[in-house]
Amino acid sequence: MGLLSKPKSTGVLKWERIDNEGGPRDSWRAKVHGGWLFITWWGTNYDGSGTTFIPDPKHDWQLDPKD
Repeated sequence: MGLLSKPKSTGVLKWERIDNEGGPRDSWRAKVHGGWLFITWWGTNYDGSGTTFIPDPKHDWQLDPKD
């Protein structure tokens, strides 16, 4: 790989919005190898954020279909 070349993509993250009440302004998850990436934004102007990995090798985490 050269100085200005880009590595090959290994795929595309498909983000799913997670609705919530009383929590962060926006929450999203994306399926990755071995679990989920979970990201949140909060504040009136989206002035805070957080990202974490949630281990779930079988991807058992199901969202409530009513949400």
